[in-house]
Amino acid sequence: IMYPGADNAYSIGNSSMRVSAVYAANGAIQTSDARLKSEVRKFTDNEIAAAKLLSQEIGIYSWLAKQVAEGKNAREHIGLTVQRAIEIMESCGLDPMHYGFICHDEWEEEDIIIGYEDDVNPIIGKKEAGDRYSFRYDQLNLFIASGIEARLSAIEDKLGIGGTFAMGSNTGNADEKPVHQYRDWE
Repeated sequence: IMYPGADNAYSIGNSSMRVSAVYAANGAIQTSDARLKSEVRKFTDNEIAAAKLLSQEIGIYSWLAKQVAEGKNAREHIGLTVQRAIEIMESCGLDPMHYGFICHDEWEEEDIIIGYEDDVNPIIGKKEAGDRYSFRYDQLNLFIASGIEARLSAIEDKLGIGGTFAMGSNTGNADEKPVHQYRDWE
C-alpha cells in the first residue's frame, strides 16, 4: 500500500508533466462527506440552460499528436473541449472558472532532467512555458446530468406523465420501507 506523507497534499503529475494513463481494478474514490461540504443547493435556471447546451456539444475526437503518429489508426474519444464549455457557460451568464469542472493551468519555463549520460550524469533539457485547459469529468458529467434531468422532466410534464419518487416517509425512521410514488399514464 502506498501512503502519502500528508492528507490531501499531493498530486500524481501536474498539468505540464502528466502521467499517460492510470490502470486500476477500481475507479477513484473521492470524499463526499456531508460534514465537509456546504449545503448542496439547487441549480439556477442559467446553470440548467448551460448544462443542456453542454450535453449537445458531446462529440467524437482524436488527439492531434496521435493523428500525426498513427494517422487513420488514431483512436477516437468521446467528449468536448474546455474552450467550447467556457463559451457556453459565458453565454449563459456564468463565470466558468467558478465551477470545479473547468481547469486552466499555466507553468513557467524550467530545466528538467530528460535522461542520464552513463546512467549517472543527468542530461538537462528545457520545458517550455505554457498552459493547458482540462476538465474534471466526474463533475462535468454530473453538471450535464442535471440538464438532462431537467429536459426529461419537462418532457414528462408536457406528456402528463411526470411523477415523483420518494424514499421512506417524512418521519425520518430509517427502518421504514421505501415509498414509491409514480403518476400513471393518463
